[in-house]
Amino acid sequence: MSNENKEEPGTPELDAIKERKKIGRKLRILRKKLGYSSPDSFTYDKGFNRSQYGKYEAGSEDFRFSTLINLLNLHGLKLSEFFDESFEES
Repeated sequence: MSNENKEEPGTPELDAIKERKKIGRKLRILRKKLGYSSPDSFTYDKGFNRSQYGKYEAGSEDFRFSTLINLLNLHGLKLSEFFDESFEES
């Protein structure tokens, strides 16, 4: 039996739903830091789809990598800045 596909001992397994919810929480924190109390005003000012953005913040909608890049561009962030130490705390 091959061990090629097995995780190394001690390597945490990621849960897609939990990680998506963490991304949503971080997006909400970033929006509020920009002074937007609601997703509606943020998306209106930034020209992003309101209902989709709300789903991303809620962590209820899966999205593509290109969408994440577009969202980070709205916040003026690079991937490394978004997924910094504070990501794990969000």
